[in-house]
Amino acid sequence: MKVKAMIKENNALREQMTPFNRSYFEDMILAMRASRVERVRAEELLLEAAALLLQGQSKGRSAKQIFGEHPEDYFKDIMGSAPSRPERSRRNYYLMIAWTALTLMFSVLAAGGLIMKGIGGNADLFGKVSVFTLIIVGFGSIVLMELLLRWMSSLSENDAPKPATFNIKALGIYIVVAVVVIFAGVFLDNLFPVITVSPWVSLALGAAGGLGLKLIFFRS
Repeated sequence: MKVKAMIKENNALREQMTPFNRSYFEDMILAMRASRVERVRAEELLLEAAALLLQGQSKGRSAKQIFGEHPEDYFKDIMGSAPSRPERSRRNYYLMIAWTALTLMFSVLAAGGLIMKGIGGNADLFGKVSVFTLIIVGFGSIVLMELLLRWMSSLSENDAPKPATFNIKALGIYIVVAVVVIFAGVFLDNLFPVITVSPWVSLALGAAGGLGLKLIFFRS
């Protein structure tokens, strides 16, 4: 079976999992795909793990009860003995997230600009991009993804979010960070140069970004 077919089957199996088990299994996927295990063998192992998880789930067992407390522990011995492939660092994972975010941003700018041109409106709003905005979109997408993954992993055994106690210190930190980010955006955005990009250029950048994702990050 080809890698794409195995990934498609894996996605179908994940849809049958409970939210907690799916979150746990997605952490297993990240650990395996970031390892040195050869790509085809990695997908085969993930399919086997998904089948095992669904079998246990049907008997009322959670992913932690089947595989252990930490998702990556199940594959530790396999990762050490399986054929290896060139190491893919976590930096590549973050690069993929930022690349995707910027691709989506230029795609939105292209769509908005072309629509405004089509209806005879002013497309300037979609034609000016600050360098600061590019930096925030790239780094912000990485932070957002990390926060999302941590939230998903915080689901309890019964698939409901764990009740959180009120933490005034944490609330204060979040407020301070939010204020700093807002003021940084207001002042720094004016300090960085602004690039004028036509909707057609944005469209080309969005298309190139999508093609790059497929060729670089999602190769079979």
